[in-house]
Amino acid sequence: MKKNLIILFSILFYSIGTNAKTPVAADRWLEIDLYWFEHKDMEKSANEFWQRYEPLMQGIDGWKGVIINVGWITDYLYEWQGDINQEIKLPKNMKTWGSIKDQGQLAGTTPQRMDLWKDRFEKADKPQSINYEKWTYADLKKLVNILKKTAQNKYNLKDIKVGTFITGGQSSYDGDKSSFSLRHANSYRNGKPNMVAKLAAESHKYGAFPEGIPEGTPLTEFFGKQWGSLSKALNLDVIILRDGFLGTGLYSRRKGPYGETAPKDPKLVAEWSKATADLVKQTKISNPKALVIGYSNAASAIGGWRANCFDLETIAKEGYLDGWIDQSWAGSWNEVGQRPVMNYVPEVRFWSSPLLGYSYMLGYMLSHSAMLADTKVHHYFLTETFDAWETWDIIHNARERLRWGIWAYSHAALKTPNGLKMPHGSYISWGNRGKMLLPEEDVKFLAQTTNEAFADAAATKEVFGPTLVYNRSAMEWQSNNKPDENIKEWIDEQAGTLMKWSVPIMSVTRLEYLPNVQSDLFIFQTPSHLNSSEKENLIKVLKSGKPSMVIGSPVGGLDKDIATILGVSSSDTIINSTKYIGTINYKTEGIYASIPNTFPIFQPFTQNKFSDGLESIYSVSFSPALGLNQKDGKNLIYWDAPEFFNNLPGGTDNYKGSLDQIMGSPVSYVLTARLINETMKKSGFAYVDEIKQEQPVQLSMWKLNDGSFRIMAGNLEEGINHTANHTVQTTLNLPFITNKAVEVSELWNRANTIIGNKKLEINLTQAQTKLFKIERP
Repeated sequence: MKKNLIILFSILFYSIGTNAKTPVAADRWLEIDLYWFEHKDMEKSANEFWQRYEPLMQGIDGWKGVIINVGWITDYLYEWQGDINQEIKLPKNMKTWGSIKDQGQLAGTTPQRMDLWKDRFEKADKPQSINYEKWTYADLKKLVNILKKTAQNKYNLKDIKVGTFITGGQSSYDGDKSSFSLRHANSYRNGKPNMVAKLAAESHKYGAFPEGIPEGTPLTEFFGKQWGSLSKALNLDVIILRDGFLGTGLYSRRKGPYGETAPKDPKLVAEWSKATADLVKQTKISNPKALVIGYSNAASAIGGWRANCFDLETIAKEGYLDGWIDQSWAGSWNEVGQRPVMNYVPEVRFWSSPLLGYSYMLGYMLSHSAMLADTKVHHYFLTETFDAWETWDIIHNARERLRWGIWAYSHAALKTPNGLKMPHGSYISWGNRGKMLLPEEDVKFLAQTTNEAFADAAATKEVFGPTLVYNRSAMEWQSNNKPDENIKEWIDEQAGTLMKWSVPIMSVTRLEYLPNVQSDLFIFQTPSHLNSSEKENLIKVLKSGKPSMVIGSPVGGLDKDIATILGVSSSDTIINSTKYIGTINYKTEGIYASIPNTFPIFQPFTQNKFSDGLESIYSVSFSPALGLNQKDGKNLIYWDAPEFFNNLPGGTDNYKGSLDQIMGSPVSYVLTARLINETMKKSGFAYVDEIKQEQPVQLSMWKLNDGSFRIMAGNLEEGINHTANHTVQTTLNLPFITNKAVEVSELWNRANTIIGNKKLEINLTQAQTKLFKIERP
């Protein structure tokens, strides 16, 4: 009943537009730096803050509040001695990156845009030093109370929570090193928290340890008890465990506490995961009233377990984790020319990190949704604005792509036997740049866009397109037995790439849900080491004739019986080399149109063999890698997927060239996307007329409870097309349309068109996104 009322309120909200008095079924957090507040006039600062940001919080009926950055590093927590009048140890001489004066997209070819980028940063504000004012813990407590009181008394914002975040680096932005790290060097490993550390005895007084630290105290216990003591003294309601605490490999898909892969010894993986779980537990039990929220490393959810060595699902099911933020700074990593020119390898900063861009973040969110499926954890995405420390300014330079992100991430759907499960809310970062708050028009844009997106998500009945199928059994077996071996399980990265070429992936499910969920096309992750019911249900789908896709190495990534059904085998027992040239069978028509006969690829190699029923689409060194099996009524795609340069032995995440360089070539992904599109067409689902390699277009489609449809399209990509023409076009076929003439509304651009042949022409200018509405067709 409660769920139905929430949906009713959401539909009402969406139909009438933004209204501060209409409930929004979501959580919302806003991040701001302590340096913005005036120490000598906290009342004035709090009033100015809420006067600007009250529209973001009005009507939010879930958890909501403010998260304050208190100097980035751990010392404000670790050095707490229990004295409220103690001065907070804040790092000195930290440096911002400055800010960009000109706004908007860079135009021209890639070389021309790189020249404009260099000119942009010659005119950019120079880096500035940040030195915090002197704050005592009593001052911080006063600020916390003023923020809550002002919100309630002046703006009628009830139940506002105030918390802090904490990061795991020894220093940040060239500031002082953590004093605690200098006394306890083993509390860090490669510059990040050492979860398995046992602290040496120390007589130094701490808030939770007034007699000092006993010999052998686990770092996790020390952290948790310090937080409990500090948060109770300061009336703090929330802690965000940021960079390095839940995943040490920041912004790295395959890097963790033991290097570029998990260690060979499963005991080390288990030990690290248990210690990470203990950190969460100790933090929660030390102050049960305060929320404990985790924060991703901005990269693959699969990599979080397989390389960062912690099992998020198990941690979440223990019940001590309240929330999880997917660190979706997609624009900051995707948009070119947003970061400063570096004297060494300049293209690194021009390209930033494409593998953390828009579609990849959607893939990472989907995988995390599957992991958190049967837990109470509130799942959030991050909405980027401008930055309090760095140069990017996505809300002004890429506003339409930012809007796409808010809508796409709020609609990242988990398919369960009980229906769709959507994210719980969002975390907005940042609320300040220097002493400047977001302008009123930006706050209005964020409030209206986010509220409408969540209302629409709550009213969503069905999500179309392929559905990822997360296989916990394979991930668990691999971590417990061969944690250092790759079976090509990286389904969120693979999906994030396919999305770029109009494969409308917007949902995920779990293998054990399979008998009770539906999809246009299931994409199965490494179906190996399955229990009997999982295997039985999967085989039923594969033999049903319904379109399906399986991704995984034939070495370790496929159950033997499932490999037989697919028609693939390998003479190898382990991946032990990489090959670099892909080939097609010299075809020029159909899915092969405009595809070269040979192309660069990064293929962790096994010598594969396809049976007569499995048609080879492309091969690598005479080993078939992509196939289609339509024998005996089957409709199966098999893909022995390639890797990215960064993930190869000797590759490095410091290499951040253009996306096509990182891929080797887009060809293998374009061929796979075309094969999926052709399969969708033959099965009677929505499809596009043509997938052009140089014109990647993101598509998503869903249906609301009222019978209307939504179609979202985005021109999101950088690093694929290097010409000066950044427009993209595609034609989407909509078989579900039955009327002779149907009106299509562009909700964001307030334009209408009539389609009469079941074809929707989509034309997008540079960085443009569109949301289409079709009433009951």
